[in-house]
Amino acid sequence: MNWDDLRFVLEVSKVGSLARAAKGLGVDHTTVGRRVDAAEQALGVRLFTRTPAGYVATADALRLLAPMTQVEQAVLAVERGAQANRVSLEGTVRVTSPETFGVSFLAPRLASFGRAHPGLSIELVPAGEVLDLGRRQAEVAVRFFRSKDQHLVVRRVGEVSYGLYASREYLARHPVRAPKDLKDHPLLVSTPGPNVVETLWVKRLSGDASPAFVSTLSLALLSAAKASAGVAVLPTYLGDAEPTLAHLPMPDAPTESVWLTVHRDLRGTPRVRAVLDFLVEAMKREL
Repeated sequence: MNWDDLRFVLEVSKVGSLARAAKGLGVDHTTVGRRVDAAEQALGVRLFTRTPAGYVATADALRLLAPMTQVEQAVLAVERGAQANRVSLEGTVRVTSPETFGVSFLAPRLASFGRAHPGLSIELVPAGEVLDLGRRQAEVAVRFFRSKDQHLVVRRVGEVSYGLYASREYLARHPVRAPKDLKDHPLLVSTPGPNVVETLWVKRLSGDASPAFVSTLSLALLSAAKASAGVAVLPTYLGDAEPTLAHLPMPDAPTESVWLTVHRDLRGTPRVRAVLDFLVEAMKREL
């Protein structure tokens, strides 16, 4: 059989549909369907039941998933080992990060780094989803959490701090002198969640006042603040860089650790090592 068909089978087993599998693999859904059919014909078993709700793994598929996964991991290990032997600063390094941090902080710095190394192509993926380094969806990850996968090497490289910001025009009409004043102002905050430290901080400061505008993206909060829509909680690397905004110092401003993450098989690859070293220095210097 064609062993490459196994990765299509594994992806469909994880997500349950051809369309979602195609998106994850970066191919057309008809390609996924064709490769799954080919795997079934080669193995002589039905791997999925086709239903209106999606693809459901059969008992035969469930029995074969573990050895299929072992095959995939072995192939990926060979590919990573081959990449690690490349000695020149040439090729593509894919970096993934949270969306706002990637667009606002990493993009200009990585682009500048790429200009200094014309043999390298830096691909930045500022995504809301967490890409799988083991499956080579990216080589380097900048994350706001510490990965626990034993195959990944993790290093804390800085802290992102948060603060309150409003446009100078807004503050001229609606001054904020103390935390207790916040309950009388439109608050522009991140989507609430148990681990969103900046949102919890604003709730404490404002006496649990209801927000006027909520977004998962700090870039959206920045735009709202520039439009004089209220008081926004922003990472300081974003708020301090905008001249039309003023920082409103408040007690106990929160921070989040930034973790640089790479698969242990690739950390010594020269092109990956060069990007890692650059990111370490940039974030230690500027965060």
